[in-house]
Amino acid sequence: MSEYEGDGVIGENTQAFTPFDERTTDVPSVPLPAPEAGYAAPAVSSDIGREGGIAMTTAAGTAGANRPIHNTDDVATMTFAPVTMEAAEMAALGKGASTATKRHPKRGLIIALSILAALIVMMVAAFFGANWYYQNRVSPGVRFGQIDVAGKTSDELTQIVNKAVADSAITVTDSEGNAVKADLKSLGVSVDVKQTVNNLLSAKSGNMIARINPFDKQTVPLSAKTNDSTLTTYLTDTLVKKEDRAVASSVAYNGTTFAVTKGREGKEAQPATVVKAVKKAIAEPGATQKVTVQYSQVAMPITVETATATANDANKRLSSPLTIGNSKDKSFTVPAEVVAKWITVTPDVRKGTIALSYDQDAVKSYLAQNLAKELDQDMVVEKNVVNNDGTVLTVSQEGVDGVSVQSTDATADQVIKALGTGDGCSITADVKVTEHKTESRKVDYTSPNGDPHAVINLSEQKVYAYKGSTLVKTFLVSTGKPSTPTDNGTFFVHTKYTSQTMRGEDYVTPNVPWVTYYNQGEGFHGAPWNPDGIASGTPKSHGCTNMNVADAKWIYDFLPVGAMVQVVGSTPSAAVR
Repeated sequence: MSEYEGDGVIGENTQAFTPFDERTTDVPSVPLPAPEAGYAAPAVSSDIGREGGIAMTTAAGTAGANRPIHNTDDVATMTFAPVTMEAAEMAALGKGASTATKRHPKRGLIIALSILAALIVMMVAAFFGANWYYQNRVSPGVRFGQIDVAGKTSDELTQIVNKAVADSAITVTDSEGNAVKADLKSLGVSVDVKQTVNNLLSAKSGNMIARINPFDKQTVPLSAKTNDSTLTTYLTDTLVKKEDRAVASSVAYNGTTFAVTKGREGKEAQPATVVKAVKKAIAEPGATQKVTVQYSQVAMPITVETATATANDANKRLSSPLTIGNSKDKSFTVPAEVVAKWITVTPDVRKGTIALSYDQDAVKSYLAQNLAKELDQDMVVEKNVVNNDGTVLTVSQEGVDGVSVQSTDATADQVIKALGTGDGCSITADVKVTEHKTESRKVDYTSPNGDPHAVINLSEQKVYAYKGSTLVKTFLVSTGKPSTPTDNGTFFVHTKYTSQTMRGEDYVTPNVPWVTYYNQGEGFHGAPWNPDGIASGTPKSHGCTNMNVADAKWIYDFLPVGAMVQVVGSTPSAAVR
């Protein structure tokens, strides 16, 4: 068997391989399996040159021609030695043989950044997608009491809340073994289902990140109001016999005044455990709780003295007038029975007090319906008579300014304020005023053949008819007797009737002809029942001027409405003719 030399000597048979690296590398010795008997191991030498070429030489020879293989541990060893390739050899291998395939050091960074950007886009899309999905639903992590309501819609929540309220109950047992199962309403709890649903939908809405974070927890209770007085009353009414109950003194309106009803001492259930259970039911609705109450003897919840003081305050409001005017001498006072309806008496048995309050809506409603009816007035044109100088001789029709009530809210506020003080008030309503117009009729009573007018001379028991300064006709009359005399003064005709039934304190006279009124109920008229008085000039009437029927018709036709009538002289005590 021949020995092979493996110390890196390059022989004739040299083979080049594709380079692995541009660096010169000393490859460590690799142990090989021990050769079999009779096998001559070839000597192999490997060189890795500066250009990365590998040369392997195999030589066959005798033991005398070559150095022995290193085999100190009985294992054949192959040694690689550096080999330098010539230029021709490199050219033969091609251009790519001189260097390894070039790496791109930025390619990994670009890939990593691309992956990161994709992840960010996915996360942002998921974030906004979740917020969009939950915009009309309950956010993750939100509970209604013990119920997870994440993702629920408004309609679903309404059903859940209604069911929870219906399922909420408190079984109350007293020390005597009596028991009652009460729902929330009976115990004075007013639940706002709509607001509860809104609170659930808006939970965690202040922060977009927290809103969709299921690990950010929030529990939403019922939106509810409690009334301890209602609760206590319910317990007493259901557990305590009527004759054993404590009764508060009370105040009520009896149709004319606020009166007091005296209360009494008695037994009462202590509500503390029930109040605590109610609070828990509001926080965690949907379950039935069991509590026990104890009884205690209690004094009159509201004393007679307290009730009496309250009644006095209420009655003060009834006796203090609330008067509202329209700024034009027209006003009205709110009736006491109406004011009584505005007063609300509210007892608080826990505090032992009775409070007065005033129904503002009722005040505003009443004034809105009645203020205009009471204070509005139409404009009335003034009609007067003036002489040539423009002096007003008489006003046949008084002028009235028009008034129209505007807003009643400001007036209502003043009324409510007056009710609070109990002092009454005199308020001017918010009104629009339209000033009245004036129509003047010019007359001439001083020129010859001027306007018609008449003079009644009581002393003479005669009537003189004039046109201006011209005397047209004279009549015999009978005026009011001394006990009911005809009034002196200057008057103007205001009303005329062809026939009328006249009534007084001690008479009724039908079919009185040709009536011409000039001073309220005093006027000219025919008096067929009094011819002697007219003829003799004896005053016999109740204040009117009695005339013969034909003369009364002449005056009726002669004097227009607005004509002046002067009454002069004095009433005689007997006949003047």
